[in-house]
Amino acid sequence: MDRRRVALLLVVVGLLCLPAPYYLGWAAEATAPPAQSSQIYAAEPIDLANESDRERFVDRHGHAVALADYRITARYSDAYRAPNATLDALVTAMREGSASVDDADARADLREIDAAYEFVRDTDETTEPDGYYRVTVTDDGATVRAENVADRAVANAIAEQAPRYENLSAGERRTVDAVIENSTGDDLGYRPRVNDPYVDQLPTAIRKGDTLYSVYVHGHVDDFGPGFGGFVVGLGVASLGVVLLLAGGGLYAYDRWRGSSA
Repeated sequence: MDRRRVALLLVVVGLLCLPAPYYLGWAAEATAPPAQSSQIYAAEPIDLANESDRERFVDRHGHAVALADYRITARYSDAYRAPNATLDALVTAMREGSASVDDADARADLREIDAAYEFVRDTDETTEPDGYYRVTVTDDGATVRAENVADRAVANAIAEQAPRYENLSAGERRTVDAVIENSTGDDLGYRPRVNDPYVDQLPTAIRKGDTLYSVYVHGHVDDFGPGFGGFVVGLGVASLGVVLLLAGGGLYAYDRWRGSSA
């Protein structure tokens, strides 16, 4: 075969190899099964009569029934009309038992908080005792009362609101069962796929039969996904493309030099 044709072939193949990291990464992503969640979940049976069980249960799932007071600040949320006035009213109520509210926007915020949450979690250093407060809003938001409660009250509220296994769909039950079944032994934890039913609800408390479970994050996996593997393979192919380009260019130059010296 003519050297120049061989050189042209090497150059063409080399050029096709250069973008390999992109198209091989895309192909790997497109043909791979759905990715797994980066979270590894486990399930623990909870006995609400046990103090340590209650503490873990509330630590993991307290956000389901309680609003942490720091989340009212503008730094963490733009959901409130008057975050400073609203937080001041809650802090005063937690410190003194009750507070009067004049600001109309703060009243509206407090009504929404009262409708969405049963408790507020105190993180303010100026209030004692720390912990959870049952918040009651009356007079159309003009008055807010706060009563410190033990973790038992919060745990009972979480358990009361916990989803019931029997109310889940068949697919959702399979996901929950997989977490529960993989929560014993040395290889603890289950890593579902991101599109598995009910994954978007985890972690959560859930009641199955007579047993109350705490489904929690047991670990985390940093996974770049199949696209990254294709990209790495593509780098090798692209490197081969560079070699082919150099070989093709060198062969073409050599052939021209031979032709001119003949």
